[in-house]
Amino acid sequence: MAATADNGIAEDAPRREVDLNGEFRLKVDGKGRVTLPAKFRKVLSNDLTVTRNPFDECVYAFEAPDFNQWVESVMGGAFPERKANDRQQDKYHRALKSRARDVEVDSAGRIMLSADMREACGIDKDIIVVGNGSRFEVWDAERYEAMMDDVDLSLLFT
Repeated sequence: MAATADNGIAEDAPRREVDLNGEFRLKVDGKGRVTLPAKFRKVLSNDLTVTRNPFDECVYAFEAPDFNQWVESVMGGAFPERKANDRQQDKYHRALKSRARDVEVDSAGRIMLSADMREACGIDKDIIVVGNGSRFEVWDAERYEAMMDDVDLSLLFT
């Protein structure tokens, strides 16, 4: 068992890795809240980070450490030789981090997506929430279906 501080909260408990799978048809309510699938609520913490994907197609949602790993992975892919005080690298890092919002899962299992984030990704009412490894994605249902129409899984097996 993990050591506890005086306040009774566990310290240094190993973080459980999440691996999210599945596709769920849901709705955004009038206030911009999205109810998470029960399957996801069971494995995720109440503190998540959301951001627009790089092409403004959907919203990515991560556990905070997974978001930071994603940012570092993107930066490392673009700049294999990361330099602490490179102005260009700083600009891109800042841009990725500034698009993110910390959100809390409420007692009803919902997260809030800001109006500007929903608008940028074309998210209106009908959505599809998709598990994608360490993150899940929130898509406008029509946009998701159009994107998936272009996916031919048989090409992976030829």
